[in-house]
Amino acid sequence: MPTDSAFSSPQTWHVLVIDDEQGRRAVALSAATYSIGRDPSNAIVIHSAAVSRQHALLLRLPHKDGQYTYRLLDGNLEGKRSTNGISVNGRRCLSWDLKDGDQILLGDQVRLQYYVRRSSEANLQQYLQAVAFRSLKTGVVDQQATIMQPLEVPGGAPQAQTTAKRAKEEPRRRSPRRLLQALWERLRG
Repeated sequence: MPTDSAFSSPQTWHVLVIDDEQGRRAVALSAATYSIGRDPSNAIVIHSAAVSRQHALLLRLPHKDGQYTYRLLDGNLEGKRSTNGISVNGRRCLSWDLKDGDQILLGDQVRLQYYVRRSSEANLQQYLQAVAFRSLKTGVVDQQATIMQPLEVPGGAPQAQTTAKRAKEEPRRRSPRRLLQALWERLRG
């Protein structure tokens, strides 16, 4: 439990403000990685058909002074790029080291803003509530229990399957070691 002094002392906060079809919301960033896309299995779910299922990644980059920033990458861990791409501050890119105030466009419809703020936790909470904050920690999803939307089969009845069942049916393409190697190559290149 935070002490009164920890609650009121200024800290550096990273915030992503998202404007999609369901309105505006803010996410406080602290994890090492975030997947972004319209698929419900992403850490940050975007509500727009113009966004790929696995549209982008956010990677935390530590600095020597103990601070960190985030790098935005187009596509998923396997190196597959999004269909409609990403732009930061009006420039199309595959990778971008985010800075305070950067304006991000996923596809041509969904706007994100990245902010780095130094404030107390109390002030951050007030800010997040002001832009309809949704905590990622409170929305934990058990992927094995998640039911996907019914799939309309031409000439047949709707079908639903769990993500766990779908994952079992799909062959594994790469080992975790190879995924990390591919990610490392993307970061270096």
